[in-house]
Amino acid sequence: ILPQLAFFLLIGACLATDDDAHAHVANQYKKEDGHGKFSYGFDITNGIGAGEAGDEHQVKGEYHFTSKEGLPVKVSYTADENGYHPHGDLLPTPPPTPQAILKALAYIDSHPHWEPRSVHPHSAPQP
Repeated sequence: ILPQLAFFLLIGACLATDDDAHAHVANQYKKEDGHGKFSYGFDITNGIGAGEAGDEHQVKGEYHFTSKEGLPVKVSYTADENGYHPHGDLLPTPPPTPQAILKALAYIDSHPHWEPRSVHPHSAPQP
């Protein structure tokens, strides 16, 4: 039974990559207005696709594909003077900041660091 299982797994792997090998562009577009605004996008028959629109100040876009596990993955993003900002259900997110850390940060903010001015024994007193 083990050789038969290996054979079926091999056939399954070949069929899975066969979809990508025969994939082709199903839809694509590209637009530019000559003044810096643009948009483009494409979709491929294997489920991969992307789209983006913007100008020299801000870009919004998305891309999507199907994971190896068969789950649809979609990431949308903006990019502007503040950087690249992706959003998607499968992107990692940081854990919440512990309450003790938030309390310590609030304390630090409310008590700014103060250093006394050093007084040299041979210097004239400051008015």
